[in-house]
Parts: sequence; structure tokens; C-alpha cells
Amino acid sequence: MIQTAITSPRKSFLNPTPATRNVIVRKSVYDLSDQEVLALRKAYAALQAITDNRGYQYVASVHGLNQYFCPHGSPLFLIWHRPYVLMFEQALQAMSPGLALPYWDWTSDRTQKEGLPSIFTQPTYVDPATGKAAPNPLYKAAITYPNRDRITGTSRHPGPLSGLKVLPGMVQTANRATAYDRFCPLAEQPHNQVHGWTGGTMGNISYAAFDPVFWVHHCFVEKLFCDWQDRIGQAIPPSIAGQVLAPFTKKTDDVWNYKTLGYRYAPEGARVGTSSRFKLLAAEKPATASAATFSLAKVPANFAQADLHFIKTAATTLSFEVRVFFNETKPGVSTPTAGNPHYAGSLYTFGHGNCTGDKGHCMPPDAPADATNFAPVRPEHHLTPKLWTLRVTPALQAAKTASPDGQLDVQLVLVDHQGKQLPQDSLDFEMLTLDAN
Repeated sequence: MIQTAITSPRKSFLNPTPATRNVIVRKSVYDLSDQEVLALRKAYAALQAITDNRGYQYVASVHGLNQYFCPHGSPLFLIWHRPYVLMFEQALQAMSPGLALPYWDWTSDRTQKEGLPSIFTQPTYVDPATGKAAPNPLYKAAITYPNRDRITGTSRHPGPLSGLKVLPGMVQTANRATAYDRFCPLAEQPHNQVHGWTGGTMGNISYAAFDPVFWVHHCFVEKLFCDWQDRIGQAIPPSIAGQVLAPFTKKTDDVWNYKTLGYRYAPEGARVGTSSRFKLLAAEKPATASAATFSLAKVPANFAQADLHFIKTAATTLSFEVRVFFNETKPGVSTPTAGNPHYAGSLYTFGHGNCTGDKGHCMPPDAPADATNFAPVRPEHHLTPKLWTLRVTPALQAAKTASPDGQLDVQLVLVDHQGKQLPQDSLDFEMLTLDAN
């Protein structure tokens, strides 16, 4: 189970916008603005109106009826769907330049309570341009290819909400895998469950891709794959290396690194928790030792390991130690670490000091990392924000045992190498993620 907390006054990640140089940001369906939902509907409708090989019917037919290229149940399952989802997204972008396909996180609390996202369950919507009701292109789609079942359109028959309860645990199990050949079949299991639970044409490989919700479902499966790659960092395994992904004229090696394909994923807003540090910084008050608060109730009781990820950590001017505590009483420089169950571990910075170059030399560019589809000819900026990771398994296990359903207050104490405590703003990072599985 992964939890995220805001921990910085930097707000760009809260409201992602399409980046320059061919990078778009895929957001949760639950985070779309009214304008973004309207743009998505318009793009779907325009694509569904095209009847040649640029249109919705043709793209959907690649999966099952009538081309049947999808390699379900094989090691190519995840890697094949990567260019397929991208193919559909680019088809939408031909209708609406810059549009990003959203994802549907079916492990989220909201899905557990509501089921299918509401923008996909409404037969009609009010078009603000006309003020009149219009058919919702996210609700259903035609199936124009002849078939023995005589099906001419998509349908859904969702099961009870209780059928969704198994999904978070299945994803947790998959995330424990450290090899693609193991992760792929484990990730395919919850994917299968969502198809079956949604029912109707979504529950049949031949017709599933014609359902408008298919694409946001698979966009989330791709997110799980991307997140797993970010954590594991594995090179492409021999079992799938060099294989052609028909009909895309691409090989597995060409799409293994998703960052070269022009998209990133934004964290789901519904999962962004309250952060006392963020509130204090926003109020222009000195930050306390508290950096973020997570829910111990969401931490699996049987987790095997836990990591605390400091996302986009800025380079520091000074060299110092970052001591991390969980639920400690007023931690400070004199708080013991040895034998202290509240002490989670330390990270150490190597400060870059004052800038020794020309004006702007120590100002990282605003563009995201790898924000281009072209091979970079220069190394990345020397002060590009980095990902820091601290293994915190014993301390989290102690906190979970002490208060299974309580809060986890993550506290940071910054100490220089002379033993002096530094202010919290000596360390800046965009957010904290607690990953326990």
C-alpha cells in the first residue's frame, strides 16, 4: 500500500499541466476538472465518429475482434499494452492536441465505495455549449464489426462492490515481485478481476476494448507497471527482449523505458494526505520537526518491507544528517537514536555550497526530467532534484504494533556535522511516499 503526503510549498504536482517538449501528464479520472472531462468526452466522440483506420473502431479492433493481437496470459501482457494504450491516447490527441488519457485507480477508497467512475456511468451529459443533453461517449460505444454473438454495442453488468475488496491486496502481492517475469502475471490477476467484475462486453476479450472504460482501466495497469519499474529499475529481461510487438512495428526494447515515450503519471489527489509541514510553510511560519502524517490503518498488517521515498529532493547547500523519527515526543538533536524504536534511520546530504559559476549556473531547468522524445546531448543539470529512499521496516513495524489504526507522524531532525540542529527549510522535497508491501 502506497501513501503520499504533501511536504513542500511547491504545488506544480498538485495540478499537472501538459509539459513542453512532448511530455503529457496522465491524471486520475477523479482529479479531472469539468473542462478536462468535457475535453475527454469531445475527443472520444470525435474519434468514435471516424469510420476509417484512424477511428475508434479500428483501434479497439486491434485488441480482440477482429484483429486479435492481444497476448493475454503471456510475458508480453504488460509490455504489449504499453504501446496499445499510447496508440489510443495519440488517437485522442489527434482529436484534441495535448489531451492526456486519465487513469482509473480501482484500488482507491473511492472506487471501493462507488464502483465505476461516474463520468463513465451517465448515459447523457449537459453540453455547456448548447445547454442541452447529449449522449455520453464515455458510457458506451458501438461495435460495427460482424460477429457470431450479434453484438452491436458495449454493455456492462458490474458485480457487487464487495468484489472490489480483493484488488488492493492483489496489487500489493504483485508489487513484492522483483522480477518482471513474476510481476507481469501477478499484475494481470487484478486486471482480470476488474474486467470480470465490470461484466458485459468488458468481460470478454473479443469485445472489451470497445468499451470506453477499457482505456482508463488499462491506463492504470500501465501506471502500476511504470511505478514498479521506477522502484525496481530492472533492465529488460531476456524472456521478452527483442520481440516484436505486433502490430506496432516496435520491439519490446523500444518501449521498455516508458520515459522515452512522452508521458508521466501524476499521483492521485484523493490519496494526497494532510501535511502539517505544508500548512506551516503556507502560513509562512517556521516548520516543526513534523514532515508528514500517514494512516497506519492503511499499512498492511503483514507487510514485509517499507520504504520512505523523498520525491524530488532539492540539492542542499550544506552537508548534514537527516534523522527520521516515527511518532517521537518532541524529537530534537539530543533525542537518542540507538535502541530507540521511534528512530527510523538517517540520510546524509553532501552540500554543493554557494554557486561558483555564472548567473543561472545553479538553477535547475523547470522542464521535467527526460521531457523530450529526443535523445539528450548534454548530461542532466548537476542540481536536478533527486529521489531519496530510506528503508524504514523495523520502525514502521514497531509503530504499527503500537497503534494498528492510528496515525504515523513522520518527523525530521536536521543535524550538521558539529551537532547543531538546522532549520527544517534546509531540506526541500516535493512530497513523501510511504511504500509498505
